[in-house]
Amino acid sequence: MQKFALIGKNISKSLSPALFKAAYPDYNADYSLLECNNAKEAFDRFVSGKFTGANITSPFKEEFMSFCDLHDQISERCGVTNLILWQEGALKSYNTDYYGVRDPLLSNKIPEGNAVVVGAGGAAKAAVLALKDSGMNVTVVNRTSSKASELAQRFGVNSALMEDLAEAIKVSNLLVYTIDVPIDKIFEVNLKNITVLEANYKTPVFSNIDIARYICGREWLVAQAIPSFKLFTGLEPDIQAMKMVAENC
Repeated sequence: MQKFALIGKNISKSLSPALFKAAYPDYNADYSLLECNNAKEAFDRFVSGKFTGANITSPFKEEFMSFCDLHDQISERCGVTNLILWQEGALKSYNTDYYGVRDPLLSNKIPEGNAVVVGAGGAAKAAVLALKDSGMNVTVVNRTSSKASELAQRFGVNSALMEDLAEAIKVSNLLVYTIDVPIDKIFEVNLKNITVLEANYKTPVFSNIDIARYICGREWLVAQAIPSFKLFTGLEPDIQAMKMVAENC
């Protein structure tokens, strides 16, 4: 039996195992949670447990790149992985968060324009790359301005100070919020003319705020899980069953 896992911190309430079961109800594989304190511990458990592959979540997405022998084009470009997989004796990194951002924007028919990305971690890096590849003009904002500037320089996009968030949003049609907690400035911003895509689906920040259009984290979750599970199994997942699980969480 093949073994897959989700690796990260604070993942006990993750929907990933339920999504995998819904995607492949008859597939002979196990999908479990590996909750660890640090990346090295997580990697050792992954190897000793003889897992075929794993999804990687916060805070290990960047550190796990160094454990891999090979990298797909997207994970190499953004320097972040959210999926690792043994292939022909080598461990290869992938990044499907890229599709978690790109595909909901396509399905919701969000036009090209100006986008603000809040955050500078692994999810933000994948988001910036996906948005740039989609033709968006991107501005990165983070609580630590130096990290926003560093990320922006890496991808050749803009950065702005947190105190300028409202002005950046005023001239944008999309906000991608990649951090798990609200920032004070966000509640001072008028979002009535903008689309918001939020990564967090467990404790969303924007679900009860007046927004022109809200794309919840469950859409991101499913959109990244679909290519993840295809990579794991080589099979098409039951997408409608996955969406049902996400909608009912």
